[in-house]
Amino acid sequence: MSGAAAWLKASVRVAARVAPRATASLACSLFRNPSVARRFDSGDRALLTEAEAIMATGEEVFADTPVGRVRAFRFRPAGPPVARVLLLHGWTADARAMGAFVAPLLEAGMEALIPDLPAHGGSEGKATDAPGSARGVAAFLEETGFVPDHFIGHSFGGGVAGMLALGGVVPRRAVCIASPARLRVVTDDFCAAFGLPPDCKARFEALVEDASGWRIDDLDADHIWPDKPTRMLVLHAPDDEEVAFSEAEALDRLPNARLMPMPGLGHRRIVYDDLSVGAAMDFLTAP
Repeated sequence: MSGAAAWLKASVRVAARVAPRATASLACSLFRNPSVARRFDSGDRALLTEAEAIMATGEEVFADTPVGRVRAFRFRPAGPPVARVLLLHGWTADARAMGAFVAPLLEAGMEALIPDLPAHGGSEGKATDAPGSARGVAAFLEETGFVPDHFIGHSFGGGVAGMLALGGVVPRRAVCIASPARLRVVTDDFCAAFGLPPDCKARFEALVEDASGWRIDDLDADHIWPDKPTRMLVLHAPDDEEVAFSEAEALDRLPNARLMPMPGLGHRRIVYDDLSVGAAMDFLTAP
């Protein structure tokens, strides 16, 4: 929610003191609506334009799911795939954000599927969260028969990957890029950004849990991954200003996880920089 306008944050702070119940409901709506925080600078827009050409080389696929129609782009290698990879973009982004991985995956003989998560890109919806997005993606996978061997998730996409694993779609390997390890940290940061007082914060959290169907503290990597056989690579920039590096360190404490710091790549550049893309590919193709 770092992209939310300053005037909006100030307005919510004032409203929280006057009408905490109504403000909690508004805050929950803002928290679950990616369009509120969607802001792209000129550099982002240029990269997304380039990525559109990459998406055009794939097969555009749609499937109806319990959370609305989901669009995805499927990329098939020349021969039988040696593995299938599901790529999950971050909050406010869309499939184009993962475009830098397409050519390396195809060159490695891997098939790639990149959905627009619900309420993002060409998929339906105005509001979502990690559990809801995972339900949409899981239904899409079942409908299309795509069974992923590996995940690559950026930021929010890493949280969606965890919910997929919790629901039984468990990868052999997962690459988590600039991803939070704990939903509690995300909700705390959101409440701090809007200056929600304790009573309003408690109401907000209850509404978030009602909407998702999960307790906030149950959506921690510690509760999802330890009993899974998945090997995990964690890529995170110490200078990330959107998801703290301490979240990567929390993921690094998981069994079978390995952290590779990516200094200087921030929160967005890390998903397309040659260094991080190369590290992910080395991990996925290693014996």
